[in-house]
Amino acid sequence: MNWTKGSVTNYRFSINFKILGILYILFSSSSCLHPPSTDGDPYSILGVGRSASPQEIRRSYKQLAKEWHPDKNQDPNAQTRFVHINKAYELLSDPERRRLYDQRGIQEEGVMDRHDFSPFNRFDPFDDVMSFTTGGSFHFPFADGISFLHKQSVTSKTFDQTVLPKSNTVPQLIMFYQDWCPSCARASPAWKTVTEELQSVGMDVLSVHGERERMISRRMGVSAVPAVVLLIEGHPFHYQDTTISPSKVLGFVRSHIPHDVIETISTANIQPFLNAWTDNRVRVVIFGMGTSVRLRYSLLAFQYRERAAFGYVLPSEFALRSQFGVQKSMDSIMVFKETAKPVASLTMADIPYNLMKDLLENNKFLILPRLSSQAIMDIICPTEASVYRRRLCVLLLGTENSIEYRDTLMEFAKNWAHPRVRFAYVFPDRQRDFFNALVNGGVKTQSQNLVILWRQDSKKGAYEWMDWDGTNTSNQQLESMLFKLLNERRPLPHVIELKELTDEHAKSFVSKVLRKLSLTVDFFRTHLTRDTVIQAASLIATVLFVVAGGFIMAYLVRLEEESIAAKARASTNNRPPNPTSSAPITRRQNQTNGNSTRTPGGSSLYNNPDLRFHEMRGETYNGLVKLIKPGCRTIILLLDAETKGSLLPKFQRCVWPYRKNKSLQFGFMHVDKGGGLTWYKELLLLSLTEPRNLNINPRNCVGTVLSLNGYRRYFCVFHATLPGGAIKRHRSSTGGYRNGGFLGFDSEQSSEDENSDVESRRPEIPTVSEQPPSILFTSHLLDNLSNWLDRLFEGTTHRYHINYWPDFPVK
Repeated sequence: MNWTKGSVTNYRFSINFKILGILYILFSSSSCLHPPSTDGDPYSILGVGRSASPQEIRRSYKQLAKEWHPDKNQDPNAQTRFVHINKAYELLSDPERRRLYDQRGIQEEGVMDRHDFSPFNRFDPFDDVMSFTTGGSFHFPFADGISFLHKQSVTSKTFDQTVLPKSNTVPQLIMFYQDWCPSCARASPAWKTVTEELQSVGMDVLSVHGERERMISRRMGVSAVPAVVLLIEGHPFHYQDTTISPSKVLGFVRSHIPHDVIETISTANIQPFLNAWTDNRVRVVIFGMGTSVRLRYSLLAFQYRERAAFGYVLPSEFALRSQFGVQKSMDSIMVFKETAKPVASLTMADIPYNLMKDLLENNKFLILPRLSSQAIMDIICPTEASVYRRRLCVLLLGTENSIEYRDTLMEFAKNWAHPRVRFAYVFPDRQRDFFNALVNGGVKTQSQNLVILWRQDSKKGAYEWMDWDGTNTSNQQLESMLFKLLNERRPLPHVIELKELTDEHAKSFVSKVLRKLSLTVDFFRTHLTRDTVIQAASLIATVLFVVAGGFIMAYLVRLEEESIAAKARASTNNRPPNPTSSAPITRRQNQTNGNSTRTPGGSSLYNNPDLRFHEMRGETYNGLVKLIKPGCRTIILLLDAETKGSLLPKFQRCVWPYRKNKSLQFGFMHVDKGGGLTWYKELLLLSLTEPRNLNINPRNCVGTVLSLNGYRRYFCVFHATLPGGAIKRHRSSTGGYRNGGFLGFDSEQSSEDENSDVESRRPEIPTVSEQPPSILFTSHLLDNLSNWLDRLFEGTTHRYHINYWPDFPVK
């Protein structure tokens, strides 16, 4: 390609121009995302610190507002200063705006300098920036949809103050989006179409930035964008389809508008429908060209459901169309009050929503309405403090049976047209507080049933009584009184404190419960799919199975405990009484007591089933010592057949507080049979620092308690302290016992006695000492065991470590 000088110059100019365009975009974007502060620091304006509390901010604002008010301060800059003070207080008094200012320095209510929610038409700087072109195609279609959603977006403050309350009368369709969301940008064209369709029929369509307004997202249950939510009476309904298309969204809206707000009208029920105005609502009859009610009519009926009852006439009702003169190719809407003929109507092929709304706004009350709530009272009988512009409210007090008086007053109200006079009636039996205030405020005769009321404010009013019987005399008297009160400005004789009216249309408790149940059913029908139902059912079934299994296991454990307790009681009843416990240790006892620890079934439990005692022998040795789990210990009592009946119960009482400890096992070992003494002797030899020959008297071992830690291979020993020091206790240079001296014997001086004692088992020889020592009774052998157990679990007892556990001799 041949480049000329002119083409090169044009190409360079084009490149430079595009670079300038990109720089303009970046500068504009940064300025839009972080709008500069034009009013200064609000904290400095109010003279408070950034950590000031709302009370301190309010106190400072009041002082500065009084000081810089233009009416009190003659400074030329007072008005500007006063405006800045108000703006600073508005910013700092709103927690959300204050947070945005503290984090990002944003002073406007929205990041894009957004205004309030209605009518959503806002200036967006991205419109010009993102559509910037330079001869070629320099365009960002991705940002077009996002900029449209920015125009519709609302803040948390607007949502709480405007959108949420308005949803009680006008459904709110909300789309949640985020910046740089491709799915949101793709859904934007369809959302524009939905907006145009729904706003033309009286519905509000808006958007919420899901990232900036996270509080709204959490309240509406939105976890991902884009998301469409329909807000009706403060209750959110979620659009579940994955594709946002106009037809699907309109169908979604139509399916959630309450269907009970419009009644189907036919020739059979037209008169009962028109004559039911005693519910204090006007009647609206809609003649449509379709078999289904159009969305605009459903929205209109939902908005005015408190003040009007709506009926829909199908195209097949030719008699009704002929009766009211409605053309077949036209839609018509008629408003009926207490009369048989419509007081207002509209007929055209496509009735605009605004015309229908104006029609109902001008005819939303009956000719003679009933004051059935405070809201109706405030509209029909507004307050006016000035006597020159006072508004009068003529109230007829009567029961539901006084129809003739009500009809005559209604006829009078038709002919009396004055902007400052309204007519209504009240049922005293339903508005007790209001009626009693009128009666107590002024003298009332039996025949006086009409009140001319002037509400000076919401709590104070002046009134006058008169008789009303519907005759011409009553008409003339009422007309004369009204003329004098409006023109002569004479005061009314009675002044009272008005009581607030009871809301006769308030929903009952049953209605509220049914409404909640209906909303709950709609919620589950909308949100639950087949997969979620299966998951929820699986979770519920699992929980029920676990709970049922726990109850069954608890029941089986209780049965087992009761069975064991029954066996233990039977064993206790069959066991002969224990001999006296004050016998000395050498006194032989009945050897039948040795079997008292076994239940009739041969169990190793001792009396109480909550505490198990295992006899250590060749069969149980590995489970009690060698194969024990880390952190567990076995506490063994050494005894013989003579002392078993007396020592074992006391041992049980000492270890009873530790029965719930899962790391402990309790047992006993016979030193007079089964190889127990041989194993004990080998254990002592392993604990000595040097090998020695030991001759052990088994009677001296009775009452010894061993704490065996099978995993870490060490043991601790408890032995009764002998009184009087008759038995010598030798200590080594290291402070510990040697040669088994801690048991109260010396192996070097008692070999002969030991052997003879084991063979002959003479009860008259209490110890191995040559000199007769003091006698130690069986009942005192375990006196200090409880204290030793406390020190054992504190870790202060001496530990004897061994290299391995000796094998237990087997018969």
